Amino acid sequence: MPNKLVLGGFSELRAELVALPDAVNRDAGPILVRYARAAQTQVVAAYPSITGKLRDGVRVVERTARGLATLYTLVTSAPYAHIFEFGSVHQRPRATFLPISERERRAGVVAVAAMVESKGLVVRGAHD
Repeated sequence: MPNKLVLGGFSELRAELVALPDAVNRDAGPILVRYARAAQTQVVAAYPSITGKLRDGVRVVERTARGLATLYTLVTSAPYAHIFEFGSVHQRPRATFLPISERERRAGVVAVAAMVESKGLVVRGAHD
């Protein structure tokens, strides 16, 4: 009598793998927007308020990248934000927007990596 090995569950595994990007995107969205809004709040608080344009120009823009992931980008529309950030001949640089947004972006990546790991996947390089 020959031995017989029957392996099952591949169709179920395939269905889980196909559904994973949607589940991760659905769970990552609220995490990423939370960090983007935190960055927005910190930048607005750090900017001086003379005319209000510098503070009023800071906003979070939501974009969908290739239908797979939702990205949140912190932007400023103040025409002189770059002068405030990098300085000029008449003004010293005041690095505000870039350090805050970078710190919150990194924290958001770490939080999303932790969420992905909670789904049983291994994430490498989240702290790079």
